[in-house]
Amino acid sequence: MRFAKGLETWIKNRLPNSLRDRFNNNKYRYIIRKEKPLDLIVHVGAHYAEDRFFYEELGAKDVLWIEADPNTYKVLQATLDSHPENITRHKIECALVSSVNDNVYEFQRFNGDGASSSIYNAGKIHKERFSEVRETGDVIKLKSKTLHSIMNSHGIDFNQKNKSMLVVDVQGHELSVLEGTGDLISQFDFLKCEVSKVEMYKGGTKFKDLDNFLKNNQFKLSSHPYWRVPDHGDVLYSKYKDY
Repeated sequence: MRFAKGLETWIKNRLPNSLRDRFNNNKYRYIIRKEKPLDLIVHVGAHYAEDRFFYEELGAKDVLWIEADPNTYKVLQATLDSHPENITRHKIECALVSSVNDNVYEFQRFNGDGASSSIYNAGKIHKERFSEVRETGDVIKLKSKTLHSIMNSHGIDFNQKNKSMLVVDVQGHELSVLEGTGDLISQFDFLKCEVSKVEMYKGGTKFKDLDNFLKNNQFKLSSHPYWRVPDHGDVLYSKYKDY
């Protein structure tokens, strides 16, 4: 079995990117590469902009990165300030995105690089799967903004965009982010989102609720058949096509 698994990995690593992505359970990169160029990408939960090179590969003209934690935001800003200039315009915003403006939330900082930080505490399953990741006890208060108001403040005009994608990775607060997008959610062609079928964060968004919201807004699950959606992981929705 180990030999077979090793042989499978060896073969996959030598395939072109398009075929390698197709063989993976998550078809996100395979689908999005087929749809490039994307004019606009809005990424909520930016962290350190780890996906910036991939977004540039997609031909993005504008990328708006939004990060809640002020400390993480400083690293994000330094990262993009030193990033080589090209046709992609990278914009940044420090904000906790939610369903309404001006709510005050307690933001729980987690250890490591802060990628797991959230307004929610870790649930039992999170603690079991990621035993080394935990709250530090450092809690800061942050005031919320809606994605609708943030996009308006940056002057985003969808009439000048061809294809666009919204990426949401906010450790359990995904549904509130989408609710605060308002009527602008209909302007996105693709939506990539971290989802959980289990309670990774106490009180966090469950996949079934997020899926119902997106189906009501005419999005279709594209990266997985429903029976293969992971307990916790990324999925891609699209507006117009089945893949």
